[in-house]
Amino acid sequence: MTQTTKAETPVVTAEITEWITSYYSLVSVLVQQGFSQDSANLHVIKFTEMCYAYSRRFSQDYGGDFWHWYTQSDSGFFICPQTEKTYRIEVNSNYYKGEMSAQALGMTVSLYALCVLAESGHDFFIESYHRLRDFAVRHPEWAAIRGAID
Repeated sequence: MTQTTKAETPVVTAEITEWITSYYSLVSVLVQQGFSQDSANLHVIKFTEMCYAYSRRFSQDYGGDFWHWYTQSDSGFFICPQTEKTYRIEVNSNYYKGEMSAQALGMTVSLYALCVLAESGHDFFIESYHRLRDFAVRHPEWAAIRGAID
């Protein structure tokens, strides 16, 4: 009798990377994906600005901050406020109200920003959204993140 086992899915990790290095790395990846240098820069700026704007929109506790850039081992990425604060979050369109850490807030707003960018139909943004979502599923605050994005 032969026994088959399901292949283990590799664990995806995320580590803080230097902001400017990550920024230019993402610009470089977008250029490799066929974006012009100017367009790539604008997309990365748009991503970060949308994350800041969603943070202000979803949390009255957010008033600006320095941010961390996280790079995932599967080439995904997200940004989050560089603090240990807990934020009260309210996403009216999803009827979500709760609290989450800065990292969970960052994943949430990064998912929102990537979703908007994915509407362009470009595979890179679609794949980036799914990589981050797959990573967020294993986060201890997944229930809060899911409540805010779904």
